[in-house]
Amino acid sequence: MNENAYNVLLANFFKSKGISLDEESISLLSNISKSRVLKKDMFFLQEGEKSTEIGFIIKGVFRSYYIDKSGNDVTKYFYAEGEILFSYVAYLSQKESMYCIQALEDCEILVVKISDFEKIVEGNYELLLFYKKMIDKVLVIKEEHAISFKLLDSGKRYKQFLNIYPGLEARIKQCHLASYLGITPVSLSRIRKKLNFNK
Repeated sequence: MNENAYNVLLANFFKSKGISLDEESISLLSNISKSRVLKKDMFFLQEGEKSTEIGFIIKGVFRSYYIDKSGNDVTKYFYAEGEILFSYVAYLSQKESMYCIQALEDCEILVVKISDFEKIVEGNYELLLFYKKMIDKVLVIKEEHAISFKLLDSGKRYKQFLNIYPGLEARIKQCHLASYLGITPVSLSRIRKKLNFNK
């Protein structure tokens, strides 16, 4: 992929997030970005690996998950077009990731090494502002998901998922969504039937 193609992809990515970067910032990012195609079920990050990259999702859906002590597959978050792939905790702690980030579809992403990204952020206000927004969003998502398990029942968590991830339900497996909501697939089916019945 040539530099101009990278510039267009990056500009469109940031535009989808309501961020308008100048040509200099786009060019800086383009110079350190690489295109990567991940087929369905492939991993962006696996448990035990260190977090060294940021992925900008151009096309496709990912999920982060872990295997608990009982051997259960627990989905924590979903990521789709216009979002980023990044294990912030693993990067900050410089420890191996406790989670996997897996493609749920054939995906296309632009990948940047975190060390390279931090170099170009220095002295660039627009990129620094984006970096802050990126970190803030990661923290907000984690906080809201954790709070939902304390304050909302499973039906309300399902409705919250539909609001946060419009259109995503049709692209993911029921078992992954049920795991994300902290319920069984059977319970998820019941919630769906009840909501459809009440429409």
